[in-house]
Amino acid sequence: MIEAIGAMSDILSELQSLASAASAPSAAQLAPPPLGADSASPPTFLQALHGALTRVDGTIAEANANSKAFSSGDQSIPLSDVMVSLEQANLALQMASGIRDKVVAAYTNVMNMQV
Repeated sequence: MIEAIGAMSDILSELQSLASAASAPSAAQLAPPPLGADSASPPTFLQALHGALTRVDGTIAEANANSKAFSSGDQSIPLSDVMVSLEQANLALQMASGIRDKVVAAYTNVMNMQV
């Protein structure tokens, strides 16, 4: 659950930074970055979204691996760990679904705006 909160916090900070950058872009921000640009620049929205989805996918894969190991008779994995990992995967998937719904709603609102 803490991992889901951390992912949500990362996405929120990325959205806030994008909102502040979108208020008044300068000519330097509009120009594409040079090919040899350093990697210290903040991640784009696509990169942040991809990273968050990768973490959700990793959480689901870990829960799946734990449940398969437990069901095959592995005595080193307690049932409580399996249940916690499954619940974390469930919460991560619900969070990703909620974010998807909000992004689709925001896109629809932007597309319906009259210019």
